[in-house]
Amino acid sequence: MEETAATHILLDPASPPDARVLYVAAFGRGVYKSADGGKTWILRNRGIAQDQPFAWRLSQAPDGTLYVVVARRSEDGNIGNAGDGAIYRSRDQAEHWEAVTLPQDVNGPNGLAIDPRFPERLYLAAWARASGTHGDGGGIYLSENGGRTWRRVLDRDRHIYDVSIDPRDANTLYAAGFESSAWRSTDRGETWSRIPGFNFKWGYRVIPDPNDRGKIYVSTFGGGVWHGLVEDVVNKKDAALDIATPLLR
Repeated sequence: MEETAATHILLDPASPPDARVLYVAAFGRGVYKSADGGKTWILRNRGIAQDQPFAWRLSQAPDGTLYVVVARRSEDGNIGNAGDGAIYRSRDQAEHWEAVTLPQDVNGPNGLAIDPRFPERLYLAAWARASGTHGDGGGIYLSENGGRTWRRVLDRDRHIYDVSIDPRDANTLYAAGFESSAWRSTDRGETWSRIPGFNFKWGYRVIPDPNDRGKIYVSTFGGGVWHGLVEDVVNKKDAALDIATPLLR
């Protein structure tokens, strides 16, 4: 691959083990594809309008559809200029890309998660524009029709870096952002509650602890990795069970 700032790599799980298909988001270049396990790479930008796209995150739906999030190039509060971010979709393994309409008043997409059971259910993390009192247009948005329409489901934090789905339960989602907070939803993104105990700036991504469903990891920009409980009630339930069990016996 050409020397580049690779921001994300995605492996197509349907590709054969002896010829893995890989995609790389390259900041300022676009999307690279390899069909031989990374031995050779080809830039695949047909349909992407930006000359030097800030390709940031990649996602793949269960039906194989690819998405790339192109980051905003500036903090300009205006919408509709060359500095806007974008989302593109490919239905033919990155051979061609088509634009996906962003939510109204959004020009700073950051991350895209896709329900593993429903390929048209999309969750978008967005960064607010530098306008208004607290910034405009950020938060988490939900689409149930593959990005044709969107509605905002979290606006209490308008600077969200990423949204992720719990691999053990697709109804549970996590998000983190700049506003000293991390968030959790247990109803497929319809409502969100703040995770107690996480009060650090520049939260980046939430990853569920694979060994303990009651805990998570949160990566940060420059602040290390935070590990803690999803909610205080986890400890309370465990304590109540420990007390009640001897009585039941």
